Amino acid sequence: MAFVMSASHPALAQSESTKEALSDPLEKFLHQYVEHAGLPGGVVAIGYGEDNVRYAATGYASVRPETAMTRDRQFYIGSLTKMMTAVVTLQLASEKRIDLADPIGKYLPEEFRDRIASADRATIRDLLRNSSGIPDYLDGEFFFELVGRDPQHGWRNVELLPLIADREAYFAPGTNYAASNSNFILLGVMIEAVEGDHIQAVFNRRIFEPAEMINTSFGRYPRPALLARGFDDANGDGQLEDVTDYDVGDQLADGGVISTAADMVKFARALFVDGVLLGPNALERATTDTVFAGDGSYGYGLMIGSSDWGPVWGHDGIYFGYSAEFSWFSEQDTVVVFLANGRALNEVPSVTSMLMTGLFGTPE
Repeated sequence: MAFVMSASHPALAQSESTKEALSDPLEKFLHQYVEHAGLPGGVVAIGYGEDNVRYAATGYASVRPETAMTRDRQFYIGSLTKMMTAVVTLQLASEKRIDLADPIGKYLPEEFRDRIASADRATIRDLLRNSSGIPDYLDGEFFFELVGRDPQHGWRNVELLPLIADREAYFAPGTNYAASNSNFILLGVMIEAVEGDHIQAVFNRRIFEPAEMINTSFGRYPRPALLARGFDDANGDGQLEDVTDYDVGDQLADGGVISTAADMVKFARALFVDGVLLGPNALERATTDTVFAGDGSYGYGLMIGSSDWGPVWGHDGIYFGYSAEFSWFSEQDTVVVFLANGRALNEVPSVTSMLMTGLFGTPE
């Protein structure tokens, strides 16, 4: 299944013949990877330099009827949404409309200020870094039971506060790390309160339009025509089922965005290169004010790690019926985006690391 390119990165950026040659092996690699993982389909984009983007698509966007996957398909990106929620939060801080040292309780409806663990002490900074200790609303099955009763409810961030309330904190704010979707739900509540607007309108204005992400939005009904159908092992029997029409967070700040591979490449350039979304000081803080998180660190809505190709920033994402990887390699000026309409049934390595090995080799 190896995807091997002998050319160095500068050659890829400069040689038209090399860029053209990338397409066939990339398609072959992706087909083999998706097939081995047991995924219905997927799209990969590799953006290097200012205008060079290569795509591959394989498998199926729909099984009944059978529809081939194409590179323009939309997918739920799951926790990649957290990067965007962090960007909006940092924009508000840069505008002095909030302070990262503010306790999140300051922005909650009054009836929840005393019911959410550490809301008087956990700061916006703590939420951004997953260091608040506030429990994850997805712990246990209660949220999914609610979804099962009302599959197309259209959950809002503020509606999940009862699921976060009256629960014991994991740890004191700022003393540890624990990935908790509740952190970004609470940031969503804060954003909507400060902006006085729906999360979709805020993200349109602050991210999607400035970055020219024309095929990106929060999820909605009816489902967009370009949305790839999502498949998941909903019954735990090893069989993938179409779960596209279940709303497990369409309007939620922890994972409700749908996007395309092309738009996520635009997001990477707008955030990390062109300064469209954040100024240099805010971006530096987002990537250096980190907390230890197992194999790497966690910044402000960003996984921060090291690799054979230098520092890597990004996120992975899971949504009911979808999975995603987003990785920015600053020293290579390269972003790798992988979007799939399912979760792997078989254990496979990261598609990003395999692609980077194919592009640049493994440094000695």
